[in-house]
Amino acid sequence: MNKVAIVTGSSSGIGKAIAALLLNLNYKVYGVSKSPSVFNNGNFIWVQADLTSENDLQRITKEIKDDSINILINNAGIAFEKGALAFTELEFRKIFDLNFKAPILFTQALKEKLNKGLVINISSVSDRLVGEFYALYCSSKAALNIYFDVVALEEKNMKIISILPSYVDTPLLRKLQENSKNFDWNLTMKPEQIAEFVGRVINDNEDLSSGAKVIVVSDSLKEDLEYNENLWGYNVNTKQLSKIK
Repeated sequence: MNKVAIVTGSSSGIGKAIAALLLNLNYKVYGVSKSPSVFNNGNFIWVQADLTSENDLQRITKEIKDDSINILINNAGIAFEKGALAFTELEFRKIFDLNFKAPILFTQALKEKLNKGLVINISSVSDRLVGEFYALYCSSKAALNIYFDVVALEEKNMKIISILPSYVDTPLLRKLQENSKNFDWNLTMKPEQIAEFVGRVINDNEDLSSGAKVIVVSDSLKEDLEYNENLWGYNVNTKQLSKIK
């Protein structure tokens, strides 16, 4: 029997590339997306759904009849520019409901079927390398990563890996940069390169403990690996204040 995988946001970009890779590995793949996900492969099943809808989440879990799920790829996400102190409640919920809340609720709903399964979250290096006008996006990814750090500690019957890519040439990034004249597209990675690494994680993840986070870069983006947090420590006994990293 085919192994079973679920990929959210499978209609384009990284999600579509991962779904294609899994189909090539002979997985039965459920692609969950609002927009049509089309693959000329009998092992692919498109599930149309809005992951921010509680009713849709319940429906998805009922439509997936398989007793066990080998891999869950939480990939669906959204981003848009907004001042850090200029957002509306609707804008806050729009990003956090999809980027943060949906992966948690979806993993929770599928928990019993994910026994011994692998959960891969497609997050972003923006959880630590922040940029102006992306406070909502960056913080949603940081919150997601921290939350699944705890899931990894609590849930011993599944393995959690978070992948943090730098710039990837996706329809989402194209939309975000459509008015930018200075963005260098030569710096970006391709969705297929992220999918290739996902395939490596699926086939050989013994070196990665549950809860591991992997920043993915190219030669052009390798400076992202030199991230230095503005973090300090203070000892109340010695009264010493020092920079940690």
